[in-house]
Amino acid sequence: MKPFLKQQPELDRVIKARSTWTVSMQVYKQTGPISQETYRISNDNGVSKMFYSATNLDGTLTKWFEVPLSGPSPTFLFEQVGVDGIWELDDKPVRPNSKEQYIVEVQQTLGDAGGSRAFGFSDPQYWATTKAEEFQLRLPAKSMHGLNLSHIITAGRPLREPRYLKIVREIESFGPQSVLEAENKIRNELRATPTQESMPRARKLIRPHPLATHH
Repeated sequence: MKPFLKQQPELDRVIKARSTWTVSMQVYKQTGPISQETYRISNDNGVSKMFYSATNLDGTLTKWFEVPLSGPSPTFLFEQVGVDGIWELDDKPVRPNSKEQYIVEVQQTLGDAGGSRAFGFSDPQYWATTKAEEFQLRLPAKSMHGLNLSHIITAGRPLREPRYLKIVREIESFGPQSVLEAENKIRNELRATPTQESMPRARKLIRPHPLATHH
């Protein structure tokens, strides 16, 4: 019992420590009627909520909602994107003529400890399916005259990485049916937004009516 009693204060401190986490994804669209979308799912000591916003093409109108979430699905999402590599993936160079660019961020705290990271990429479908390889050159310090190229080029490293696409799909599809329907409602309303020429220059921020959620 004595070793356990010595550890009990430390265990109580960990159990009672404030625990928070946030997963967010920013999407920048180069074509279409919507220029930007934001997804943010957060948990503060067991209280979860989700934020979503979208902005029309010319940036003059943003619609959004924030809704509480119940049940274990937020925790399942946080664990799944962890498995998918949200704490490990790095920036990817923006692809030529990319149609969508992403910034994914994750934060977590437990008591006084915590961490966060963010990474950006474009065209996750390309990275999930590409057959391209990366080769490295070991250039000699002296002249390359008469050098056999097979001696300085390393074996190709596959560039295929499906985890970017997995994370995008996990976040985009997250939420009860009421949340997914509210997101589509905002997208449809923004698609019907008049062009900039027929709108005031002042930026408008509109919050829809409170959203009812299903357990």
